[in-house]
Amino acid sequence: MKDIIYVIDTSGFIVGIKVPPTSIVTVPGVVDEIIDKSTRLRFDLLHDAGLIVDIPYGEYKDTVRSASISTGDDSVLSNTDIDILAKALELSKRSDVILITDDYAVQNVAAILDIKYQPAATSGITKKIRWELRCTGCGSVARSGTECPICASKIKRYRIK
Repeated sequence: MKDIIYVIDTSGFIVGIKVPPTSIVTVPGVVDEIIDKSTRLRFDLLHDAGLIVDIPYGEYKDTVRSASISTGDDSVLSNTDIDILAKALELSKRSDVILITDDYAVQNVAAILDIKYQPAATSGITKKIRWELRCTGCGSVARSGTECPICASKIKRYRIK
């Protein structure tokens, strides 16, 4: 039987998720996002009890980026989001992993990658969603950015039906 490892995003520390500290892994970007004193204290106590802070291997980050492009979530994922997903994917190759996050885009990409996830305080996503970036003016589909290269109108993210 494989051990369960909890890969925790910032939201898990904010709400004070209850899991064994020796089974928790996070990434340096999450630590940087912890700014309030009570969340920092929860993190410090877990870190002292065995929580691990580690960076993911680059090959897993590439896999996550590719998956996020396929779902259309690439435009809203931060580097920390990519790292937390990559670390969960990496660890899932040798252990049972549960990713703790309230970020819907992270959950959506996790679902595509077959990474188990659990929300910390929200209800979480109920199904996988695909997105595209589309111009609000001319309607053309864009690959990235916030302004349409054709008509200079705002680009917005839309769900693909």
